[in-house]
Amino acid sequence: MIRISRLFAWVIIASGWPLAAQGPSTVQADNSQPTDIRIDHDVQVENWRVLDIFQYILRGTAIHGGFVEIADCSILPKGRLHIGTGLTIRQAMDALVAANPGYKWELRDGVVNMVPISGAPLLNTRISRFEMAATEMQIPAVVEDVLRLPEVRERETAIGVKEGPGQGGLSSGEVHPIPRQPVPVHVDLENLLLQDAFNKIVRVSPKWIWIYHENSCNGAKTFIVEVASDY
Repeated sequence: MIRISRLFAWVIIASGWPLAAQGPSTVQADNSQPTDIRIDHDVQVENWRVLDIFQYILRGTAIHGGFVEIADCSILPKGRLHIGTGLTIRQAMDALVAANPGYKWELRDGVVNMVPISGAPLLNTRISRFEMAATEMQIPAVVEDVLRLPEVRERETAIGVKEGPGQGGLSSGEVHPIPRQPVPVHVDLENLLLQDAFNKIVRVSPKWIWIYHENSCNGAKTFIVEVASDY
């Protein structure tokens, strides 16, 4: 199930379904096994939010993900992709960046990351030390606590970006949640970039994805970080 961020309320419009050839490869950080998993569904979309295409590719694969979305006021990045069933994650991601050349992707510590080529400076913040015991359903709270670290706050000030409204939490809830016992998790971060810290956090539990949204509007730059599961 695609997880739609609560940060934005724009309507996604999909149209057109012809197959198209796969695009050329891009450079990956490594060639680990997760990207050799094959997707079991077509992705035939035009004018979709790029974030939603990314989540749609990963749907049903149990692969962890991280996505960076840079928006200009109310203008969300839209994209396209036409691929068939049976491609590997690597092939699908190569096709996605080929069809949407403003992005790059890589596999970082077993997590598929997709970011704009322009990057997001806050994610280069180095985390010296963070440790927290929680449950898998408290992953959003773990992310929130990491963002409160002094080095992250100092970096925000240095680059002129502020935490936006609605920070933290699940990007959306389950329609019919299944009661289950909380699963204990332990998050231990040391000398990591913030991007890699997010990757390590989502890996403590199955099927989590982190999403960094940055919005520039009227001279102000804000961000939120959300997590989603069962995408």
